[in-house]
Amino acid sequence: MRTTFANTLTQLMDEHPEIICVTADMGFSVFEGLQETYPKRFLNTGVTEQSSVGLAAGLALSGHKVFFYAQAAFATMRCFEQVRLDVGYNNIDVKIIGTAAGFSLNQLGASHFAIEDVGLMRMIPNMTVFTPGDPAEVAWATHKAYEINGPAYIRLMKSGTPIVHNGKINVKIGEMIPMTQGKGTCILVSGSLLPQAVELTEKLTGEGLRVALFSVPTIKPLNSKALIKEISGIPSVITIEEHSVIGGLGSAVAEIIAEAGVKTKLLRLGIQDQFTSITGSQEYLLDYNGLSPKKLYQSIKKFLR
Repeated sequence: MRTTFANTLTQLMDEHPEIICVTADMGFSVFEGLQETYPKRFLNTGVTEQSSVGLAAGLALSGHKVFFYAQAAFATMRCFEQVRLDVGYNNIDVKIIGTAAGFSLNQLGASHFAIEDVGLMRMIPNMTVFTPGDPAEVAWATHKAYEINGPAYIRLMKSGTPIVHNGKINVKIGEMIPMTQGKGTCILVSGSLLPQAVELTEKLTGEGLRVALFSVPTIKPLNSKALIKEISGIPSVITIEEHSVIGGLGSAVAEIIAEAGVKTKLLRLGIQDQFTSITGSQEYLLDYNGLSPKKLYQSIKKFLR
């Protein structure tokens, strides 16, 4: 994901001289090419995330489109006041790129786990929130963020995320991407668990269940009319995300279902309302939180019974 973002941003900078990239001591083995090509449009501010957001806001107010790249836990939580007031309140052209989200920084503990970031960014007025699930969705989100005349948040995971989509993404902001067709159960997934959701859907379909899978690369805004159209008459809806069940995709879908009065059962699969106070591989941490392929399957089968 990170490499795709850097390559896409470089291409945008080739075409749009107003773009500036700011990073807070990040981007090693990611931004070297961009830095060499545009040394005066790449600023590494060091470990100063809060000040970096202020700098990005000043650059945006001076007529630039700014992409600020930092670890998700610090780009959103440490900088929340600056993002809220400097960027969101002024509704300016700063794109916050939160890399290494979820449990990507698996060995560094709770201080580096970003499992509340989407919820925080959703609460800020004017903020568009992207949660791409593979490199193709990252490229799409980066282009769409550029097109927005205002703030945006793009949530990235670590490198090595499998490619799921064959070809470019061509949907509007807020629209879901249909992955499979079915009229029995609707599964909605955002972010890093997209590959697992595809495999899970194939397994459930192979067992004779009718399942429709949608990737949701934009959490805010989320096209409520399109979502209601897809789930109307569907007996059950399941959301999957590497994020707290509070504030992310599950919350967004629950709000739409409740306000529309749609009669369907909802299962939100994500990180429960608890801290993860252990470290280990990302796979181990996902399993610990019930998000491994095996435990996702077990939870869904139990729910559908």
